Amino acid sequence: MYGLRILKTVSQLTVTVRKGFAMWYSSYFGAASLFTNRVFVAFIIWALFAYSSFVIPFIHLPEIVKQYNLSSQNNIFPLTSIIAIVHIFGKVILGIISDLPCISTWNVFLMANFTLVTCILTLPLMQTYVSLAVVCALIGFSSGYFSLMPVVTEDLVGTKHLANAYGIIICANGISALFGPPFAGWIYDITHKYDFSFYISGLLYMVGIIFLLLQPCIQKKQSREKSTEEAQV
Repeated sequence: MYGLRILKTVSQLTVTVRKGFAMWYSSYFGAASLFTNRVFVAFIIWALFAYSSFVIPFIHLPEIVKQYNLSSQNNIFPLTSIIAIVHIFGKVILGIISDLPCISTWNVFLMANFTLVTCILTLPLMQTYVSLAVVCALIGFSSGYFSLMPVVTEDLVGTKHLANAYGIIICANGISALFGPPFAGWIYDITHKYDFSFYISGLLYMVGIIFLLLQPCIQKKQSREKSTEEAQV
């Protein structure tokens, strides 16, 4: 009897696991898969490029400071601390701005991305502590768009798929952050200049932003295709 109970329990667990796997598979790879949404796929590609550029200032900024002999000023108030502190305020302020009835969250999100990539590209050109501090403050503020990502994701996939979609975006950001610093180090090993890490990462970020700009076009195309299918039915 005891053996039969164990066998029955194992059988029930197997059925439960199979049902759970079937639900997970249909959610991610089935007919209702998020990956069939081309707008969302473009957003994932942006996420794969974006976060690697954001972490690079934290990796190579101390070396830029040493290169321009600004260590004494940086020791008083580190530039990386400026990024972190202003980042907190950026999240709150950008969230408040995007909540205004006359403001589009998507436009705020795009403008913050453009500001961030511009600052990353220009940061190596700054050679004084004050100019670096201003650029770092802008990096911290514009990177506050992270607080808008759940809202933007919901607009793309709807409330029903928000949890899965946002998890995928965070995973893409994690992959980007994982490979960003080693990639920046590899660039330095080749060029022996820290500047090129910012330039190349900024250009890759621009590629991600291009995919953001393509999203309205993709949405219009998908709407036309959906209308055509409904008309045929």
